[in-house]
Amino acid sequence: MSSSGRSLSGSSEGTIGVAAEVVLFVFISLLLTIACYELKKVVKLPPSPLLLVMGILLRDVGQYIGDLGPTVKLLDNLDPHLILLAIMPALIFEAALSTDWYTFKRELGQIIPMATTVVMLSAFLTAVVIKYILDYDFSWEEAMLIGVILNATDHVAVVAQLKEIAADKRFETLIEGETLLNEATVIVLFTVFSTSLESHAGYEEGIILFLRLALGGFGMGILFSLTMGYIIERIVNDAMQETNLTLVTAYLLFFVADGTSLHVSGALAVVTYGLYMSAYGKTLISPTVEKGLHGFWNIVATNMESIVFIMGGMLLGSIFTKSNQDLDTKDISMVFALFVLLHFIRGFSIFVHYPILKHFGYGITAKEAIVMTIAGLKGVISIALALILYHDENITGENAEKFKDVVIFFTLVISALTIVIDNFLIKFAVKKFGMETLTDVQENMLVGVTTAILQHTQKKIDHLRADKDFNLVKWDEVLKLAGPKRLLIQIMKNTKVGAKLLKKHPHDEPNDLLKRYSKKFNLTTSVLTVETRRRFYTTLKGIYWHEFESGQCLGYTSLILIDSCNRALDNESQTMSDWDSLEKDLYNQREMRFYNKLSKIPLLGRFFKKHLYSKIITTYDAASTFIKAHEETEELMDQMEIDVDEVIFHEVMKEAHQQIEKCKDFVRDHITDSYPEVIAEVQSKMASHTLLIAQRKLINKIFHQGVIKELEYEHLIEAIDKNMRKLALQKAPSVPSIKEILKNRFRSAKEKDIESLMTMIEEKQLQPDEILFEEGKPSDGAYLIFNGRVKEYSNWIDQELIIGNIVGVQHLLQEYTTNTSTAIALTSVHAAHIPSSILENEAFIEDCYKEASEELLLLNLTKFGLDGVKEDHIFRVVKNSTIKYFQINSSIDLKRGLLVLWGRISKQYDTYSFVRPVKKVIDCVDKVVVLFFPQHFDEILRSHKTIPDAFASYYLRSMAKSMKIDNYAKHDEDEDKTGKDH
Repeated sequence: MSSSGRSLSGSSEGTIGVAAEVVLFVFISLLLTIACYELKKVVKLPPSPLLLVMGILLRDVGQYIGDLGPTVKLLDNLDPHLILLAIMPALIFEAALSTDWYTFKRELGQIIPMATTVVMLSAFLTAVVIKYILDYDFSWEEAMLIGVILNATDHVAVVAQLKEIAADKRFETLIEGETLLNEATVIVLFTVFSTSLESHAGYEEGIILFLRLALGGFGMGILFSLTMGYIIERIVNDAMQETNLTLVTAYLLFFVADGTSLHVSGALAVVTYGLYMSAYGKTLISPTVEKGLHGFWNIVATNMESIVFIMGGMLLGSIFTKSNQDLDTKDISMVFALFVLLHFIRGFSIFVHYPILKHFGYGITAKEAIVMTIAGLKGVISIALALILYHDENITGENAEKFKDVVIFFTLVISALTIVIDNFLIKFAVKKFGMETLTDVQENMLVGVTTAILQHTQKKIDHLRADKDFNLVKWDEVLKLAGPKRLLIQIMKNTKVGAKLLKKHPHDEPNDLLKRYSKKFNLTTSVLTVETRRRFYTTLKGIYWHEFESGQCLGYTSLILIDSCNRALDNESQTMSDWDSLEKDLYNQREMRFYNKLSKIPLLGRFFKKHLYSKIITTYDAASTFIKAHEETEELMDQMEIDVDEVIFHEVMKEAHQQIEKCKDFVRDHITDSYPEVIAEVQSKMASHTLLIAQRKLINKIFHQGVIKELEYEHLIEAIDKNMRKLALQKAPSVPSIKEILKNRFRSAKEKDIESLMTMIEEKQLQPDEILFEEGKPSDGAYLIFNGRVKEYSNWIDQELIIGNIVGVQHLLQEYTTNTSTAIALTSVHAAHIPSSILENEAFIEDCYKEASEELLLLNLTKFGLDGVKEDHIFRVVKNSTIKYFQINSSIDLKRGLLVLWGRISKQYDTYSFVRPVKKVIDCVDKVVVLFFPQHFDEILRSHKTIPDAFASYYLRSMAKSMKIDNYAKHDEDEDKTGKDH
């Protein structure tokens, strides 16, 4: 290698190569980023100004440290387009991806003027100040460029600030949305004015270029988004592939738009792509990947921002040390003047638009407008554009060097000042205007939650004190550090009412403080009702998303449902009507009839039928998820420890329950009767998804426990993911065949038995109100429903049955020659008549008695000795029992106890006998069908004097066990999520 050459590893002169310099600079920047974020915890300053200072020190000191010297000077000759391509896509995409799409969409009427005309007016006024007040001898193009750069708001800095102040979410989204579109607008304006400055083009060419950049960027963003969405939907549970695809798309889109002959706005294209992902793309990503993907982008954006701030600091350091200094004392004084004037300029521009901002979206108040004025933090976008301008060799002229130095100096200093000073101003303004204070009703509910936490803490303390392993604990110290009073004081200090109360009674015990605290609130019924509804909808949103993540509803369905919650939250003062509005979105009867007619057209009908089925599947999926999620939310709300009047709480829950009933009526009237195949499709798909997710979780668990090796793990996961891909690309639903339904109902029967049964059954079409069978008349069998809805009723039963159910199943049993109930078609019904002779084939005996066991017990309560046992308790015992068919002389173990459903075990125990648990095995004297009681039921029978008490006790215990299992499942799920997050 020649002495003058430079390589990756270095040269004969001992200097490192250019590639190595870039790598070294990146990792030194990341190391300084870690240091600044740690320093932030000590000095309580944002990382951005600390990074600028680190950049200055790195440039001024690093040049004297061995091989670090060439690295810090590398920035002096850096290609500006590299900055644009390497950094902008990540920053813009991450900002758009993390945006709340619903609120952004609702506030678009406010965001667009804030991000366009406010920016343009502010840039123009800044240019006027530069030329005529600060008296700089720059051209209009140069002054406008400075104005554009200094009116770019930094999304990352603004979001970080909003996290600290915890203002209203809608107001936060308005500011976030403004900064997001502001970035795209500023980059477009920057391109227009820098091109004009380089080529001396006229304003007409500038306007044409602006339109080309804006419209072209939007179009490119849509094209790439749809393409990427189509691809990523077909990748299942592959974190690397899905994350890489979003990364590649963002950078490739920016390059194609901005770096090729197309020459449209890469920034606007990436904003469009990011918003698409925020709105729809998040459900195209696998649920197991989604959280990790967001974490990846957050780290990338933070690191990119840090590198830009360090580069800005290094450039500022190089300006300070230049021998031919273009800056003077006037520039230093002017930068502070301009910092102050920029606030007046932004404030004036916002208040000019105040009528628009007040009447669109959620509206704003004058106080919020003042906070928005201060919230125009400058940062990474301004610095990146200033760096590009500083290195642009096409900008020439007498004042070119002076202009570039002023631009970079003003941008860096003002960015640092806004991040430091405006940070404190925003906090002060928000606190002064009471924008982050809890409302009285929120503080009141906080008291209720705090009470529950303190009660739980006290129980835990009592438990630990009784534990022998904690005999040496210094409880006085523990209580000072983690006791109930310390927690209560910390909570009260941060609340308006609590802080005042704490000053008056600092030495009160926790219980006394809580009593005083709860008495301080005198809230109206309407306020408490609205807050209860708000919490219901907020909880409901979380459950909807969890249903998608756990594979219990489709991605698009979850978006529709969450959107309905957002609309309901916008009208939280009104009575609950979320299903009413959702039904209008999901189902239009005229449209359905139209598609139904078109689906019968030859050839083209297949396309319309597919579209019709797609809409019905979405509707049924949304309706079934709506019912399930509402019921779960009611249960969760009932368990929440919130201080709300019981009457108000039950009134709101009544509203929610009414919506559930309306949804159930809709499903019954519009889907159950007309599209049974859709129910079969959705239920089958959800069941398959649930099983696959459970399998995947189990494989992950045993792998992390070391039970299986990595290669075995990969083979197992690959098998699961192949099945998931197959499930995701499943074709349109079809009606289950009669054979499939029969197999599902009679699982003990073999293929030849099903074939034999099919020759015996008779298909029937029944019209609404047509009777299938009538109580008291001779019985000739039962009916298996293929389509429609049937009502079965008598003085002992009243139920509605749908596809897959057997109506009058008890009539298949040999002892029932007369109908015990009446069945009538509620809709058009397609059913199969199953004759009583089915039981001549022993393969069907067990399944028939399983199906008929509940009816059999209800019909013969007295004979079985079950008088006084509640219906629900019988159902619970039967559900967990086992039904067996025995041949003559078969051995039967009586240790669990049983009911004889048919036949005779011995002279003592014939049909309808209740056999108590006994440690005895006997040989049956006849063919017999028995119901063995559930495990541990024998212990319950022995400990209770009466059978009703035993059934009731089992019911309560099994319910508690079910809840415990559910809690364990949720706990395991939370642990899995925590593991993924870590």
